Amino acid sequence: MIRRLTWRFGAERRNRGWKPYFRELQRVAALAPKAFQAWQAERVRTHLAWAREAVPYFRDLPADADTLEAFPILRRADVQAHVDALCDSTRPREALIRNASGGSTGEPVVVYQDREYGLREFATENWIWFWWGLTPWCTKAYLWGDDLNPEDHTWKARLEARLLGELSLNVFDLDKDRIEAFVQALERKRPDVILGYASALDLFAEHLTQRGGLRYQPKLLRSAAEAVDDERRARIEAGFGQRLTDYYGSRESASLAAQWHDGHYYVFAHGRVLEIVDDEGRPVPPGVPGRVLVTDFTNRAFGLIRYENGDVASWAEPPADDEQLPCPYPRLERIHGRTSDFITTPDGGRVHGEFFTHLFYGVQAVTRFQVRQEAVERLEVLTVGSITDAEMAPLLEKIRAQLGPAVTVEWRPVDEIPLTKTGKHRYTVSDVPFRAGVA
Repeated sequence: MIRRLTWRFGAERRNRGWKPYFRELQRVAALAPKAFQAWQAERVRTHLAWAREAVPYFRDLPADADTLEAFPILRRADVQAHVDALCDSTRPREALIRNASGGSTGEPVVVYQDREYGLREFATENWIWFWWGLTPWCTKAYLWGDDLNPEDHTWKARLEARLLGELSLNVFDLDKDRIEAFVQALERKRPDVILGYASALDLFAEHLTQRGGLRYQPKLLRSAAEAVDDERRARIEAGFGQRLTDYYGSRESASLAAQWHDGHYYVFAHGRVLEIVDDEGRPVPPGVPGRVLVTDFTNRAFGLIRYENGDVASWAEPPADDEQLPCPYPRLERIHGRTSDFITTPDGGRVHGEFFTHLFYGVQAVTRFQVRQEAVERLEVLTVGSITDAEMAPLLEKIRAQLGPAVTVEWRPVDEIPLTKTGKHRYTVSDVPFRAGVA
C-alpha cells in the first residue's frame, strides 16, 4: 500500500494526464491483428501528413507521399546535421524537450520531444509492467550508470526510492567488495525485479557463480541498453538462477520492443513502426539480419521517420495460425547489436561479435577484452588480465584463420578498457561499414 501511494504521489503525479493514453493502449493491444494493422496504418498516414506540413526537412516531398517508402531513410549523420530542420516549425523551441543518445557509436544524436510524448511513454512503461504480470510500483534493484552517487541525489528522490523499496548500484564505480555488498542487500530486501545493463548483469552473474548463487529468485530479471548474445544470456541466467527478459529501447525513441514469456521480442507497434532493411533499403525476410529503421509516430515535436538507429535485428517467422499471442504486434527473432559490433572481412563478409565472446569465454586469464577494427585490413585485440604470450597465441591464430590472411591482427595487453560514457562495455568496435541483408 505504501509503495502504491508513493508511486501515485510521485511518478504518477509528475505525469498527470497519462491515463487516457494508457486506456487507448490497452484497447489497441487487445485488437485482432487485421484491426490493429488498419489502426496503425491510419496513425502512420496522419503522422506523415503532419511531417510534410510542419517539418521543414520533409517539405520538398510531394503531397501524395503518404507511405513510409516515399520518405527518405534518415541516418544519424542526417539528424546531427539537420536538427533544426527536423523540429516542428509551428512550435517554439522552448516548448520542446531536448534529449540525446548516449553516443556509444560516436557523437550523440540530439532529438526533441514534447510532454505528450513523455505521457505516452509513461503509459507504455506502465503497460509493460502489467504485460509482464507485475505492477509499476513493484520493488526494483538497479545496476545502472549514474553520474551522481546516491548521497548526491535530492532528499525527496532518496525518500521516494526508499519508500518504493528501490536499491541501486552505480556501475560506473564497481569492485568486488561493492558487488558483494550489493548482493547481500539483494538477499535482505528481495526486490521483485533486478534490472540493469547486460554487461553489469554479466559481471554480477560471474560473482554469483563463484559465491554459489543468489539466495532468492526475483520475479523478473531484466536487461537493457546492450545486445544479449547467447553466451552472455547463458551466463547471466546460470548466475542468477532466473530466465533473462530483455528490453529494447533508445533515447531517440524509448520503448521499441521487449521479450515476453515465449522468448520473442514484440515490437511496441502502438507507437512505433520498425523496418528491417538491407543496404539498398529493401525489406529483408525473416531470419535475415538487417538495419533497423524507426518511425516514432508518438513524437510530434521531431520528425523521427525511417531513422536508421545503428542497430541490427531480424524478424521472427510469422506465427502459426493456431498460436496464442499476447498482443497483435510484430515479433523480432533477435536484436543482434550495433552495426559496429560486426567485424568486416576484406572479401565483404562479416564476423559477429559473438565469435570473439565465444573465443574468450572460459579463458580465466582474461578478465575483459575488446576487439577494435579501424580499417578492414587491421584488427587490434585488447585484453585485461594475466594471459601470457603462449596462452594468447592459439587465440590469435583462430582470429587470423577466421578473418583471412589479408588482415593484420595485433594484440595489446592493457591495464583497463574504459567503459562508454553511459557505463557500458563494448566487446567489438568497428569503424568499417556494415553489410546488411546477408543471412
